[in-house]
Amino acid sequence: MFSKLMRGILSLFSDWFRLVRRDMGKPAYRRSVFRWFLVMGFFPVVGTLFMAAVVLFYSRSLPSLETLERIEPNLITKVYDKDTALVHEFFTQRRIWTPADQIPKAQKLAVFAIEDQKFYEHWGVDLAAYPSALLPALMGKRARGASTLTQQLAKNLFLTPERSIIRKLKEVLMAVKIEQTYTKNEILEFYFNQVYLGSGAYGFAAASQRYFSKPLDSLAINQYALLAGLLQRPEAYRPDVNPEAARDRRNTVLGAMKSMGYITRTQFKETLKSGLDVKMWQPPTEFAGYFVETVRQFMEKKWNEDLVYNQGVTVYTTLDSNLQNFAESTLVANLHKTRVRLRYRTARAFNMAGLMKQPMDTIVHHWDETYPRFDSLFLHDHDTTLAYQKRFPDSMRYVHAQAALLILDNETGAVRAMVGGESFEKSKYNRSLQAVRSPGSSFKPFVYATAVDNGASPGDILNDQPITIPDPIDSTKFWRPHNYDPGFDGKISMRRALYKSKNLPAIEVAMKYGLKTVVSYARKFGLTHSVLPVPSLGIGSCEATLMEMTSAYTAFPDGGVRPTPYLIDRIVDKNGQTIYQNVPQTNEVLRKEAAWIMCTMLRDVNIHGTAAAIWASGFNHPSGGKTGTTNDYNDAWYIGFTKRLTMGIWVGADDHASMGPGHTGADDAVPTWITVMTKAEKGKKALPFPQPDGVVEATVCQISGLLAQSFCKLTTTDYYIAGHQPTEPCTQEMHNKSNSGEDMFTANQHKDRRAVAVTDGDAKVSDKDKEKAKEKEKKPDTRVRKTF
Repeated sequence: MFSKLMRGILSLFSDWFRLVRRDMGKPAYRRSVFRWFLVMGFFPVVGTLFMAAVVLFYSRSLPSLETLERIEPNLITKVYDKDTALVHEFFTQRRIWTPADQIPKAQKLAVFAIEDQKFYEHWGVDLAAYPSALLPALMGKRARGASTLTQQLAKNLFLTPERSIIRKLKEVLMAVKIEQTYTKNEILEFYFNQVYLGSGAYGFAAASQRYFSKPLDSLAINQYALLAGLLQRPEAYRPDVNPEAARDRRNTVLGAMKSMGYITRTQFKETLKSGLDVKMWQPPTEFAGYFVETVRQFMEKKWNEDLVYNQGVTVYTTLDSNLQNFAESTLVANLHKTRVRLRYRTARAFNMAGLMKQPMDTIVHHWDETYPRFDSLFLHDHDTTLAYQKRFPDSMRYVHAQAALLILDNETGAVRAMVGGESFEKSKYNRSLQAVRSPGSSFKPFVYATAVDNGASPGDILNDQPITIPDPIDSTKFWRPHNYDPGFDGKISMRRALYKSKNLPAIEVAMKYGLKTVVSYARKFGLTHSVLPVPSLGIGSCEATLMEMTSAYTAFPDGGVRPTPYLIDRIVDKNGQTIYQNVPQTNEVLRKEAAWIMCTMLRDVNIHGTAAAIWASGFNHPSGGKTGTTNDYNDAWYIGFTKRLTMGIWVGADDHASMGPGHTGADDAVPTWITVMTKAEKGKKALPFPQPDGVVEATVCQISGLLAQSFCKLTTTDYYIAGHQPTEPCTQEMHNKSNSGEDMFTANQHKDRRAVAVTDGDAKVSDKDKEKAKEKEKKPDTRVRKTF
């Protein structure tokens, strides 16, 4: 039957061919056929030319081949601490780049089943898919998508989401161009890392972390299907927002996978019963804001903003997250205690309880409400009458204290913790780096280090006695410094003068060894701000940041070498190549013998001196440090160290207002140091400061400064740098001169350099000036100026 049908068809065509051949011999017939061919050929030719013109026109606006070859999606920059724990992420689009060969096969199949079943067969566009996609539109419904993965990638990378014929044409052209430029696997890699999947996640790896808190290669079939379902409408199908819609869409994907043979019928049925298994990822708790911001600023300054937010680099920092977290909470808690004390001070001074008819504790507890109301009712800035100023003195108004903290590794200079204020969210001002303040007595170790490095000994006897120093500019004015505590100790060793924080001996040493010399050492210690060679420099009338002061103190436990502080260890790009590696830098400040001697002096501060609370607290690691309290209680400092770490703490007001009596380094800074350093050294072996070979001990007479003999009643045993210890024995003649009233102050072999100077240690005060000073001491000068 079939053969007969075929013979009939062939016979029909044979008869038709003979008829046409016969009629083509007629001229009229030939002209008629020719006209029909002209008419029928005109429209296809013109249409083809028109389409070619349209394609050529819009092709000009498409990215060039060179641009295509440099497709670089925005990636997440990850910041890790010293133990590779995630600290922070910088990004404009949250994307975790995953190579094509690391994308799970099940995830690829889920996407192919629902989005592009012929991905490996088409050339960028699947024309066969368009009729079935457009059929619903002919029925009055919304047309289904017919875009291939390549077309979707083209739209995501280079085009807008608008729905128009022009945009669709560009999408098709771009898809063809992408297929010509990249392999199928490369296109897959771009697609799986580029697409948006809702909740701020770009790419399947980021979405897996976002919705399931797992890496992409550890998901189940139902989870792969859920992610594939998000492609159509990412926000509408989010499982955390619309679980029912997400489940329905997931089941649709599973059905497509079954029909394609990617999963069995049994798998399909079992997976339909499964839940969504959503476990939304929680980003790391925001902390170390000041540290992270400093890292960001460094990277942006050295490279650019694009590297920070888009290049997907990995930053390995020096941060100790556990220590940072503890330091932040401790500083904030102790800062609150300081503020409460300041509130009670103001409330009592202004009798707020009586004026507002409320209990004192209630006023202090609700300070943010009560003080502004009290201010509006009673504190009038325009009222300058004596009675008003006496009742509400400016000096007693509330001061809003702030604080900062830094912890450095002594050996490397690595920043282990940085707190720039109470809260980074409330204030971006980083007080550990940006606040330039007067260090006060915390500067004194640099003065004594200058002396020790030049041969002095902690046992040298100094004069803690009233002095008067003429003003170098106005000879009619004088400066009469005083100690923090009332009274004077007279003869005092350098060691005792430091741990009791005596001002007058520090000024004397600074002037004796040369104020310019002290400035030179301060620069070597790393102080870059204003350090002027004036007598008050001996008690800290200069400027420094907390970072400078903390870094400077690392030279003591580190054998006289100060490492340059740094926050970033290395930076690795998305390909695993190291693009930045910190190179440790050090600065030699002191001889190692001098540094060790200073450690012993600063250790006594923590045992006997202004920071004795440290030893009393039970902190038994060998440590040293120095408190600092500036004039009028504007700044409270404590910088202290163990063998491993140096921690600096500053407390004060941003506007340099006085916090008032009782707000010293010992009161406001030391408690935080004790708590945090106890945590930092917990469970670690106590490390001593090894004594270098070049240090010797000697017992000297306190009167002559020479080697003590049997007749010497007052002696001191202390350390010297070898070669600088006294070699001559004390004589009875020396004691006789002392009894005669002659000043026998010495500083080992530097006794000939003694001078009372105004601006430099080498300038001496004449006898005539001494007489004038004595006369003025009889009559106090009311014009004494404050220098800091």
